[in-house]
Parts: sequence; C-alpha cells; structure tokens
Amino acid sequence: MVKFSTFDHSFFMSNTTTYRRKKILGSYPVLTVFISITLSLIVMGLFGQILLNAHTIKGLMEQKAGEVQIYLYTQVSDSLQKDFYQQLSKSPYIDKQNDTLFITYTSPEQAKKEYIAMMGVDFTKVISENPLPASYTLQLKPQYIQDTANIQFIAQDFKQHPAVREVSYEKDLVQKIQYNIRLISWIVAGFALVLILVTVLLINNTIRLALYSQRFLIRSMQLVGARPYFIRKPFIVRAAWQGGLSGIFAALFLFGCLQYLFLEIPELQLLFQLEPTLYLYGGLILTGVMIGFFSSFVAVSKYLNVRLDDLY
Repeated sequence: MVKFSTFDHSFFMSNTTTYRRKKILGSYPVLTVFISITLSLIVMGLFGQILLNAHTIKGLMEQKAGEVQIYLYTQVSDSLQKDFYQQLSKSPYIDKQNDTLFITYTSPEQAKKEYIAMMGVDFTKVISENPLPASYTLQLKPQYIQDTANIQFIAQDFKQHPAVREVSYEKDLVQKIQYNIRLISWIVAGFALVLILVTVLLINNTIRLALYSQRFLIRSMQLVGARPYFIRKPFIVRAAWQGGLSGIFAALFLFGCLQYLFLEIPELQLLFQLEPTLYLYGGLILTGVMIGFFSSFVAVSKYLNVRLDDLY
C-alpha cells in the first residue's frame, strides 16, 4: 500500500512538471516581446531626440550666419537716420516674429561702453571724441541665408543709402556653415534610414518569433471552424496594445533621461523644444502600434496558410 502511494505521488509530480514545461514552451512570451519592442523604440527615440537638437543647433548657426552689421556715418543727421530706419522697417529681407522685426540699434555711447568692457581699455583718456559709429544689427530671413550671393545682394542694397558707411557679414562663416549643414544632413539622413529599417525589422522579427509558439493554437482554431478574421483579431489587438504600451514606456524613459540631463547640464534647456518633442513621443507610440499591428497580421496570415507538416 505504501509502495503504490509512493508510485502514484511520483507519477503525479512527473506529469505536473511535464505539463508546466509544455505550458511554458507553448505560451506567448509577453514580457520578452514588451522589453524588446521598448528597447527598440528607446533607441529610435534617442536618435530622434538627437535629430531635434541638431535641428535647433542648425537654426542657431543659421541665425548667427544671417546677422548683418550696418554701420552709419558718424556725422549723419537725425532725419537721414530716421529715413534709413523707415527703409529697414519696410525691407522684405529682415526676419520677424509676432510682427516684431529683428533689428537692434546700437548708439555710439553704447558701442563705446561695449568696446571698453570687451577690451578693458578706455580710449576716451587718449582722445576726447568717440570714433565709434551708430550701427544696426539685422537678422535676415532663413531663405536668404542659403546662398552667399543673396546676402551680398542685400548688403549692396543697404549700402546704397547715403547714411550707410559700411555693411559687413561673416562671408566665410556662412559658406562653412552651409557646407557643413549639407554634409551633416546627408550623413544623418543615411543613419536615420538605416536605424529605422533595423528597428522595424527587429520589432517585426520579435513578434513573428513570439507568434511561432502560437502556431498550433492557430491551427486548432482553424480545425474547429474559426474564420480568419476571428483568428487574427486577438493576436493583432494584443500586438498593437503591446506596441503602444512599449511606445509609452519608451517616451516616459526618454522624458526622464531628458529631465536628468537638464538638472546636470542646465544649458541643454536652450536646445529643448516642447512641441517637436511631444510629436516625437507621439510618433514612438504610433510606430509601436503600427508595427505591432502589421507584423502580427503578416505572421498570423502565414500560419493560416501553411501546411500542417510545415508547422513542425
């Protein structure tokens, strides 16, 4: 009686262990798929954040290259100077924001103070008169900064006014910035295409491998008469939800890392733009949903049409 009880107990434990192993081998790896998709979207989001910052830096560089300095004659009448300002206010070349033109006026006294502060030498102790002229600093519109010929034409147009003595701009800086921006844009675009392709393939293969363990379940549903739409629906919905949830976690992770960087390096906040960043996070969530949807659709369709012998 004791031997039978011992044998029965060991038989039961052996079958239970076998059942658990089969259940584990045939179950859908939810956590593995979620982690894989999240990590892939985090990598894509990091690169997207770098692209946003690079675009901001590009704008700052173009803004610096688009600055034009206009120096007036020292002995210019107020009426002539006022007439020149009226010409500037009507100029189509100058950039503006909220109907405010990017024009900065520097008086001779202010120029003197800035020169003394920068050089540390008070030239008024040597000469009584202030030789520094009044000047205007202009910010040209982005479309006029793309070519140095445009800037040169604009400079010549301003120089024709009798109040203007000199018009200067960083010609070499403009050419270098234009060349570097074009080169970096091509390189970044190439990396972006490769990264997007690799990320999409990685997420697609992860979902396909996960559905590989469900191939017999799909065949069983076919054998009991389930229609393709009924079979596809739960797998597609689950994959889409996993992709969207992975996108949310990836966005939260990137936002947390961004806030940590702002605490460590406050200067990085100058490069931060809220609206494009929100679009980036929304794009990560949408990308996760779309890849999950289409990958599961293709994988399930494959197992719906495969022969029974090919399932093994």
